[in-house]
Amino acid sequence: MKAYSMDLRQKIVEAVSTGTLKAQVARTFGVGLSTVKRYPGRAERGEDLIPRKPPGKRRKVDGTAQRLLERDLEERPTSTLPERGQLLARVAGVEVSDSTVSRTLRRMGFSRKKIGGCDRTRRVLESSLAHHGRRGHRDRSFGLRGRVRREHLPGAAVRLVEARGAGVRQGAT
Repeated sequence: MKAYSMDLRQKIVEAVSTGTLKAQVARTFGVGLSTVKRYPGRAERGEDLIPRKPPGKRRKVDGTAQRLLERDLEERPTSTLPERGQLLARVAGVEVSDSTVSRTLRRMGFSRKKIGGCDRTRRVLESSLAHHGRRGHRDRSFGLRGRVRREHLPGAAVRLVEARGAGVRQGAT
C-alpha cells in the first residue's frame, strides 16, 4: 500500500488540533481511525510526519542488477534462469536462487514465452503479449462462434453471416 501524502497527513493533524472528533476526521479524509490517532501523536512528540521505510527484508537484486538483467535479456533471450543467476553472481556480486531471478524478471514485467518449435523459453515483455493466445480475445472478423461447418465450401462463412444479419434486419422492421 502506498503511503499517504504529506499534505494529507498535515491536514489530519490540523483537523484533530481544531477539536474535530477523530471519527469524523477519519470519515472526512477516508482513512482509518488508527491513522488519525497516530499522526497527531507523532506531531505531539515532535516526530516528523514523513513516511517511514516499509518493514521487511531488502531485495538482493537492486536497480543496477535489474539493468544488467534487462541488457542480458536483450542480448541472450534464450538463456536459462541458472545462467542469469551466474551472470548476476559474476558481474554484480549478488548470489541469488533461480526463483529469485524469476520473481525479479516477473516484477520487471517480463513473462515466459515459448519459442516456436523449441522446448526452450525466452522472456518477453508482457505488454507485447496483450490478448495473445487468451480465450475470449479471438479474431471475430466473421462474427462466428465455434467450428464453422462446411468449411470446404467457398464463402460458407460469409453466407452464414449474411443470413444471420438478414434475420436480424427482418426482425427489427
